[in-house]
Amino acid sequence: MKRILIVALLLGAAQTPAFAWGGTGHRMIGELAVKNFPTTLPAFLRTPQARSQIGLLSQEPDLSRGAGQPHDWDSDPGHFVDVADDGTILGGPTLATLPPSRRDYDTALRAAGTNQYTAGFLPYNIMGGWQQLVKDFALLRRDMAAQKYAKKFRMTAQERDMFARQRAVRELLTLRDLGVWAHYVGDASQPMHISVHYDGWGDGPNPSNYPTAKGLHAKFEADFVNANIADADVAARLKPYRPCDCTIQQQTQDYLAASLAQLIPMFELAKAGAFDTATPQSKAFTAEQLAVAATMLRDMVADAWTESGKATLGYKTKMRVAELEAGTADPRKLE
Repeated sequence: MKRILIVALLLGAAQTPAFAWGGTGHRMIGELAVKNFPTTLPAFLRTPQARSQIGLLSQEPDLSRGAGQPHDWDSDPGHFVDVADDGTILGGPTLATLPPSRRDYDTALRAAGTNQYTAGFLPYNIMGGWQQLVKDFALLRRDMAAQKYAKKFRMTAQERDMFARQRAVRELLTLRDLGVWAHYVGDASQPMHISVHYDGWGDGPNPSNYPTAKGLHAKFEADFVNANIADADVAARLKPYRPCDCTIQQQTQDYLAASLAQLIPMFELAKAGAFDTATPQSKAFTAEQLAVAATMLRDMVADAWTESGKATLGYKTKMRVAELEAGTADPRKLE
């Protein structure tokens, strides 16, 4: 299905469309994840100010739509991935067999007669964004270690000031990178973002007679959320932190597959009119999917912090973050 053509038409319409949980849902996901960050994360990420900032930043990828070309054609497909009824991504790979890079993914899709811009590349926005966060955290650890051991390494006042300024900037970059990336983690818990049936069932076989009319997407993730779901409904469903102990690719694939498994339950609710007139079942379903996203975001951020402690920094002179944090390596010599 040529979803990207629909997106282009929507962007050209006079009325601004609602995308991907809408602003309310994305704010909830971002704020609730931050509110439940483990204390192992840096303090600047656990403040009320950071919670508000990340909640707002998580809306940014939708707010930036309509910026023009090439921006939109390069950015909009990053919000979804179109899995067909046969389990393939438009005849290409499955979620379980995603290639390791977006380049290889596009190559596989082109061999199947389509491409990443038609099929969407949400999985790679999630994986790449997580890797960027790991790098941000590793560089932050470097600057924190430099300040901690400044006396040991007999740093000058100018050198101390440099690391203090670097740390302040890195905290800002980390907040922005985390907040914007949180949007895509949120997108992935909305079942229609993982399917060719992204706005009503659409064309093709429909043996269960699910609603086909366009408009279900925005009705579910924006109108219904705004009218019926409160932060407390979602917060009550958050799960305790559980480290993945797996690769970010495996975690992403499993997360997307679990969301896709909720597509038919969502369409059953839509068929019953439960997103027109709210029922306990439709409220619970929607709050649960938002909670799944907030839980996943919290867990992925915590895992990124752990992973950053194992990182190696530098190009010419390589140093392990663990050495910097132990005070056995001088951060000034890192190149």
